[in-house]
Amino acid sequence: MKRIALLLLALGLVAAACGGGDSELEEINVAYFEGWPLPIQYGQADGTFGDAVGVPVNWVPFANGNAMAEAMEAGSIDIAYSQGLTPFANAVNRGADLKLVGVAVSYSEADNCVAQGGLGVTRDNAASVLNGATVMTPLGNITHYKFLATMNFLGVDLSSLTILTAEGGDTTAAAFESGDIDVGCAFGQAVSTMLDTGGNLIMTGAEQKNDIGVSVYDIVAVPTSFAEDHGDVVTAFLKATDDFNNAWAGAADMQNPVIAQAAGMEDVGNFLAGPTWFEFPSIEEQKTDAWLGKQIAEDMKGQLDLFVELGEIETALDDFGDFVDPSYLP
Repeated sequence: MKRIALLLLALGLVAAACGGGDSELEEINVAYFEGWPLPIQYGQADGTFGDAVGVPVNWVPFANGNAMAEAMEAGSIDIAYSQGLTPFANAVNRGADLKLVGVAVSYSEADNCVAQGGLGVTRDNAASVLNGATVMTPLGNITHYKFLATMNFLGVDLSSLTILTAEGGDTTAAAFESGDIDVGCAFGQAVSTMLDTGGNLIMTGAEQKNDIGVSVYDIVAVPTSFAEDHGDVVTAFLKATDDFNNAWAGAADMQNPVIAQAAGMEDVGNFLAGPTWFEFPSIEEQKTDAWLGKQIAEDMKGQLDLFVELGEIETALDDFGDFVDPSYLP
């Protein structure tokens, strides 16, 4: 306990010091992804992240961002951490009363489609080689959007594909390893697993970002009612997140094993080590037009307009700016 107290003091995360907390709340329910290691999870098991926020955190694992949105609508989740932008956009597009209050993580390389190595797929021959292929992907999230945008860019006839709905990354990786699918689209550990079993990327994340304009990042979202009633907690959560991100940056080797354990992984892999996949925009960066100031609303519009164009949904809102609120950033 003495070590924990000293660590909190060193990080400047003591709730009394940062003014966080809400005496009306016994705890907050925070949605997160297992197998998706993030710095705030350094304080998950021992409760120190909740101490930093000023309210105990009940960590609730989810398989996808669409389920996170539904849980926020139902009132069972107060804060969705690292929800995909696309599930959020789909939810508010159909009327969900949610707010995007921050950016959790940016990751071009940690979300992608992997083709069987034996197919010899490249960006130059994809239109012919993938004609009639069987693809497994989740639906309605950023992975789905990247898949559609990439296939559209490469000239692959989407109507020729057999598209199977993924129940989760593990399902996709298993189907890929067994040879039941030609292409698996996923995020997180499943991408690494498919690459390790002989798969290859059709396009890298960097190529998708530079050539197609696909930016991949997760957000922090809340029910509007929770933000209005407990705005101080939302701000304290965002402040604690930034503090934990900064602390991890200075002590990654020490923190990564703890984070991996909390994420249910043997190690953090390239997510937080080596040629690191994850990047964490600072609070000040998030306030700019490159993020909450302008670009995020434009990204949501662009994503859903593509879904309309390809017949995935019927209509998209004209403007998503009302659902982005930077006022809770500390």
